[in-house]
Amino acid sequence: MPGPWGDTMEQTVALPSLEARVKLYRAESGQSQLMGFADLVIGGAFVIKGLRILMSKPSAEKPGGLFIGFPSRRGTGEQQDKYFEVAHPITAEARIAVRDLVLQAYQELVAEKQA
Repeated sequence: MPGPWGDTMEQTVALPSLEARVKLYRAESGQSQLMGFADLVIGGAFVIKGLRILMSKPSAEKPGGLFIGFPSRRGTGEQQDKYFEVAHPITAEARIAVRDLVLQAYQELVAEKQA
């Protein structure tokens, strides 16, 4: 039986307005991959708190760089060594939009603090 969206859940949906609120994080040791935190406001009516701005380590295959970690929780039972996102974009387009928005807000805040 098809769901309320028809036979598939895939459809093109316009993204609501997005706003990122970023806070810088500075580890005392300076060795943390955690660069900051962000809250994502969706459509001025819904917020996802606790996005993490992280720096990946460089490898032979690719250079290090900033990426976004969505809020997650640790699994239970046999999956206690895994983490599962509790809030995240459903489409690739939404994931890219959030990533670009949060990283831009982060970079602007870093530049402002350095000025």
